[in-house]
Amino acid sequence: MKIQLEIKLILLLSIFFFNSLSSQNGKVNEIILKSLNAHGGESLSKIKKIKYLKTTYTYDKIGNIKNEIKQTITHNFDPYKTEIESNNTFLKSDGINTEINEDGLLVTDLESITRAKSIIDGAFYVFWQPMKLKDIGTIIKYMGITILPNKRKVYSLKVSYPEGTDTWKFYFDIKSYLLIGTEVNHNNKVSLIYTTDFNNTDNGVFHHKRESYKVTENRSKLNIQASYVYSILNITKK
Repeated sequence: MKIQLEIKLILLLSIFFFNSLSSQNGKVNEIILKSLNAHGGESLSKIKKIKYLKTTYTYDKIGNIKNEIKQTITHNFDPYKTEIESNNTFLKSDGINTEINEDGLLVTDLESITRAKSIIDGAFYVFWQPMKLKDIGTIIKYMGITILPNKRKVYSLKVSYPEGTDTWKFYFDIKSYLLIGTEVNHNNKVSLIYTTDFNNTDNGVFHHKRESYKVTENRSKLNIQASYVYSILNITKK
């Protein structure tokens, strides 16, 4: 009798677990699908190449601009290739091979190549959201509804990757389903990035202005680290 009760309990717990898992996956899929539609839906799949100017402003401890960086970035989707041009430096990657050209000369040392690939991959990952949440291997968990420090009510998804140590949280407006914030924990340093304005084009809705804040442990204070302006230069359709 005792064994039968234990078996029934295990079965009930298993059913509860799988029902919860199914509900969890369903909510994740619902949020991502609605967000993809909000950001352009089918139009996004028709983009062959997108080119934009990214201007980065970094700030000192009291909030004054201390540096400005301009990068012209091109993402080609078929076949995949990303190029970044800034001053006299040109970076290029097809996802496997990475090339660096500085002042007309190729840079071939492993450390520089590794750093360049990280910059290129990061640029594509940040810009092409929430579309990249569909990538194979992405681990996503629904965290419920929360209120950000800027008082926006959002759906929260926790995102991680088997090969990575960073943990991300993606925040979606509960009405529009636009991706309005991301949070990344990198080596126990947390940054919260708001998207404060969007580029609304016939081909999709993309970041226009973003602000990055260093987050204290109890979120009692946000210190601005950087801001970004994305200006779309050209979109080519397939």
